Amino acid sequence: MGLSRELFLTKALEMAEPGRPFWYTSGTFGPIYINTHYLYGSAEEAGKLLEQIELELKEMPSFYDRIHSEIKAQLKKSDIYKKAINLAVEKIGATFDLSAVDVISGGERRDFFFSIPLADIFEKPHLSLCKDGSAYLHSYSEASDWGGTLLEKEKFSCIYQPDLRAKRVLHIADIIVLASSWIEKWLPAVEKCGGKAEYGFAIIDRCQGGLQILAAAGVQAEVQERTNNEFFFAAVEAGLLTSVQAAQASVFLQNPQAYEEEFLRYHPNFLEEEISGGGKNKERALIYLKKHEQESAQ
Repeated sequence: MGLSRELFLTKALEMAEPGRPFWYTSGTFGPIYINTHYLYGSAEEAGKLLEQIELELKEMPSFYDRIHSEIKAQLKKSDIYKKAINLAVEKIGATFDLSAVDVISGGERRDFFFSIPLADIFEKPHLSLCKDGSAYLHSYSEASDWGGTLLEKEKFSCIYQPDLRAKRVLHIADIIVLASSWIEKWLPAVEKCGGKAEYGFAIIDRCQGGLQILAAAGVQAEVQERTNNEFFFAAVEAGLLTSVQAAQASVFLQNPQAYEEEFLRYHPNFLEEEISGGGKNKERALIYLKKHEQESAQ
């Protein structure tokens, strides 16, 4: 009992139409696009919570409580979201010794869709990690237990840069691709507080080496769903994908660069058309060209 049907139903996982791959922010492209946070129930509902997260991040003392309140209401309303969280609870409970976990963390912004409800269910303090490297602990225990700086507003409070020495952290993410956000942002943010994210969990692994990178960094990580060849061909059997789409995904997962080269061989005008179309696709096509020009010059 996995999440494959829910991923396709909510369009949390989309497959590109023939000849129209998705651009990624890194300036690469491929046939798969994943918005794990759509498992909140739908793209529309997830978009509204993202907007509220951005707004509430400006008031960190009340951030956790206000977002937690929205999430609790959604869990009562959305069977899809409830299933995603319940499966994560089962997987985490079967994988980790939770008595050895002191804090659950999540990174700005999409991780919060999963880290906040799971911290509540497991009755652990939640560490909200921001893109600027700052960390805010929301805990129901005495603030003096955590060091750092107490921030208060009205009835709300949190601890800025808590002292996490000797604390073991379980970081929860929406997705693992190459684990770049973990390595560049979230692990250093925990270390800045004196702690270590020894454990990690994500809803989706895009199976492109992220788990191995985390293991090399000393993080014991597990995932709920792996979008590997087995996943995509099972989706064909279930009538969720065509065999052509699954074959595209297989080539991409095995070798993203080979996928790009093969695609451009059959669509030689693709980059030119993307640049002429303007917008973000133009920006990413130019990044792609610049990167490959630099590689050719080496």
